[in-house]
Amino acid sequence: MISTLMRARFLSPVIFSEPVIDGQVPKGTQIQQYVINNPQGDRFFLAFTDDEAMKKWAKEEKRDFVLLNLAECLALIKHADADKIKGLVVNPFSHNVTLTTEMLEGLPKRLQALRKAVPPRFLLGRPKNEPVEMEEALQKFFKKKQKEVQEAWMLMALREGTKKPRYMLVIDYEGEPEDAKTMFPAIAEEAKPYLKEGDGLDIVRRNEKFAEDILQKTEPFYRKKAGLLW
Repeated sequence: MISTLMRARFLSPVIFSEPVIDGQVPKGTQIQQYVINNPQGDRFFLAFTDDEAMKKWAKEEKRDFVLLNLAECLALIKHADADKIKGLVVNPFSHNVTLTTEMLEGLPKRLQALRKAVPPRFLLGRPKNEPVEMEEALQKFFKKKQKEVQEAWMLMALREGTKKPRYMLVIDYEGEPEDAKTMFPAIAEEAKPYLKEGDGLDIVRRNEKFAEDILQKTEPFYRKKAGLLW
């Protein structure tokens, strides 16, 4: 929820001192924010996630609004400190999420702490278009220079909070976890020429806690041959 709030842009209803012409606010126009009071008399600015949420507050009346993210909302709240604005209420007539000034200031650190405590989630699948050239180059590289690699899978991973999927190379290798510090950069360098502009590649070691279901149903593009000789 914190991540979603920090990425969002909200409809913040306002009153313009001058009429808006063709979507342009005349220079020198003063802008006044609407406020709502809680039962204790504390005042909060309003923010809505969409038109429908704002209509529940405005009813049939037409309201002007500006689009703001949370950082911009916080700046306005601090600027209006003389009026003792306590924070922001998101969708006050439905979800009614109240964010005090202190909460808004602490959200970035809170999100950072949560990301450290909770591993990111991924949507995993097979690449729609198999990166054949990259896989063939890695097969040769593993045979000649990374003989510790036993098996390798190429997946696509969409990380929580992102919009563009990345390649995820899952490797099963003999050795200690610390070996990845030298192995993975070398593998990434080998794969780099085969990545198109905008593509990303993450490399992880196979373990029973990560992606095991999909790996068991997917053939590795590389498997080390048994025996002493290639």
